[in-house]
Amino acid sequence: MVSEDSRKVSAKSARAGVGGLLKGFVQHPIIVTRVVVTKVKSDPVRVAQAAADALPPRLRPLVGSVAWPAARQVRRVVRKIGMRAVQGPWNEAKGHWDAGRIDEAAAVLDAHAKYPFIKRRAAYYRGEKAAISPNPIPPGPKVAVGDRVQGRVLHCVTNALPYTQAGYTVRTHRIVTSQQAAGLDPHVVTSWGWPMLQGHAQATPFEEIDGIPYYRLLPDGRGEVPFEMRGRMVKGAEGVTKLVSELKPQVLHAATDHRNGSVAHAVRDRTGTPFVYEVRGFLEETWVSRDPEVRTGSQRAVLQREREAFLMREADAVVTLAETMASEIVDRGVPREKIFLAPNAVDDSLLTAQYDGETFRRNFGIEPGEVVVGSVSSIVGYEGFATLLNAAAIMRDQGAPVRVLIVGDGAERDNLLELVKELKLSTAILPGRVGPEEALQAQSAIDIFACPREDLRVCRLVTPLKPVEAMALGKPVVLSDLPALSELVGSDGAGMLVPPGDPAEFAKALAGLREDPETRRVMGEAGRAEVAAKRTWSRVAETYRSLYLSLT
Repeated sequence: MVSEDSRKVSAKSARAGVGGLLKGFVQHPIIVTRVVVTKVKSDPVRVAQAAADALPPRLRPLVGSVAWPAARQVRRVVRKIGMRAVQGPWNEAKGHWDAGRIDEAAAVLDAHAKYPFIKRRAAYYRGEKAAISPNPIPPGPKVAVGDRVQGRVLHCVTNALPYTQAGYTVRTHRIVTSQQAAGLDPHVVTSWGWPMLQGHAQATPFEEIDGIPYYRLLPDGRGEVPFEMRGRMVKGAEGVTKLVSELKPQVLHAATDHRNGSVAHAVRDRTGTPFVYEVRGFLEETWVSRDPEVRTGSQRAVLQREREAFLMREADAVVTLAETMASEIVDRGVPREKIFLAPNAVDDSLLTAQYDGETFRRNFGIEPGEVVVGSVSSIVGYEGFATLLNAAAIMRDQGAPVRVLIVGDGAERDNLLELVKELKLSTAILPGRVGPEEALQAQSAIDIFACPREDLRVCRLVTPLKPVEAMALGKPVVLSDLPALSELVGSDGAGMLVPPGDPAEFAKALAGLREDPETRRVMGEAGRAEVAAKRTWSRVAETYRSLYLSLT
């Protein structure tokens, strides 16, 4: 979990708001001006929203009454001039892009390149293709680094705390804090332009969070700010090469996706620094899962898979989360002895932590005797929460009702709310997104943790974190019978597996646990023991230490 210091840093950054933007402008007027102009051109409405979020509450109505309408009008006028003539091709190109047909998307727009916004979009499509094609970053000059600092590791990641709060950034921070506790010297560098290009103009090139140095490769005001990914990767390789020559790490550790991997690969060639590639997921599989009938085998899916596989083979070592993922990586041409497991894990303190689940239950009107079944998760289609809601409806009709609590947000939440209405499931609660501390309170409020993931390739391969947290808190877990989830619970009764996508079977499993508190207790204790044995950050840190030593 993110420490109190991390949350204070995040709150401080948010409070900086307009003051930080002005300070940034005073210190770096050219950089900030170019970034702001780039953002306004691309999406003035989003810029206005970000400005509103940065202002003190008493001033936000001014943005609502002035800036948002003005921003919408700017976009309307700019687009109206050319959009009438190109609306059809624009939509056609977008359809190709969404389906993964990158070349077709760009080709449709080429005939209308006299419009600047059309020309930029076509260039964007081609730049994204170049980023996943062979050799996206040209060779650079060799750099003599000299003597390395013992135990120092430079982690190359996409984004990080405090500006992005997500599973990816939290995992990064837990990895580096546990490595530091284990005696290593971790440093973190984020992708070029982040977070300034996302609207955080007050971001600084360096920040220390919980004693961990975080570096940001920000625009320097010279030359154009590249708006497509390949250009940012080229600049990223230059920035990380310079950082390696200054910090002198023994190892580069890049976390998926290919953008970080390609930068680390290029920097290894320039500086001779060993390169570890951490495969946290197969992002092309996640992308395909959102529309498998259209996207499977598409140009984008094939190119990204090939690029990821190349980086896995090229890395000096590969780290991944589970044996199921290791098997997939072997299928992509990587020797098994080159792959190390660093599973999703929890802080050791979570095994004995107590969170106020009772208050959470009272706040949502849950009675003391009600059995609560649910999850804390991103609400996306492949999580399969429709199966859980249908199972709860079956249990209600059979006279064995349960409360359903699904905490989180995502693209599928509105569909689930509609399903709740259709099923007339008055016992379902979907409160939306909550903060990290409240998320753990929600975990504590749940009696049976459910993970009804769909039978999709990405779900068969990749292990989620939230069931691990639930097990650490002593909660029984019911999961879809998929290889990645089966691996989570081990073989000692730490969870129950049911066929994916089958509400009747899910209802049967939940009903059995509903009526048997003792089995729930025993299963919860077995899950806690499984996590203590294999899935704490202190244990995972030792894996990283051994791996780094083998390379240096």
